[in-house]
Amino acid sequence: MPGAVESPEPERVATLPAELLEALVACGNVRQFPRNTIVVLEGEPAEALYIVIEGQLRVYVSDEEGHEAELSRLGPNEYFGELMLASRVRTASVRTLSPARLCMVRREEFEVLIRTRPDLAFHLIQTLIQRIVALTANVQSLALMDVYGRIVRLFMELGHESDGRRLVPRMSQQEIAERIGASRSMVNRILKDLSDGGFISLSRESIELRRELPRRW
Repeated sequence: MPGAVESPEPERVATLPAELLEALVACGNVRQFPRNTIVVLEGEPAEALYIVIEGQLRVYVSDEEGHEAELSRLGPNEYFGELMLASRVRTASVRTLSPARLCMVRREEFEVLIRTRPDLAFHLIQTLIQRIVALTANVQSLALMDVYGRIVRLFMELGHESDGRRLVPRMSQQEIAERIGASRSMVNRILKDLSDGGFISLSRESIELRRELPRRW
């Protein structure tokens, strides 16, 4: 088969500097959220911004039939809900992937703080630009790549070196399907073919990339 598919490393949305994090937390309320809890729901009133202090969260949109498409994942020192400044309703849903500790800052407090802290306004602009870039890349992937290409791109983004091996954190086929906008059955077929061909090895903890992935499936 031809050479490997290459994919650039994704640009991580900038996390909040310690000083800005402290300023936001000082005017907000900290709450605990169990794993698999919907923090905000697409279409509901947008009244607050949330800062992630601990935990991992998933940002996604869904249709009336319950199909979901993942937009991004968030971790400590990142935030979501800033679009409340321009929209009165949530444009996406956010659910916890692990137990999480979040600080909720209401619109009024955030608007006061952003007027008095130009550095926060600048950070917000930078974050919005990076999220637009990431969203544009995802849309291009959906429009221009087939399902196999999207799987390869995901593996290249999530893969890391460990003891001389290239590993991707293990995800269920449904999780992969949601992240790339495909059906679980198609993901199953591709993973099976890659495994049978010796390109990947599946375990409970990870997916090992054992050989260069082919350009086409």
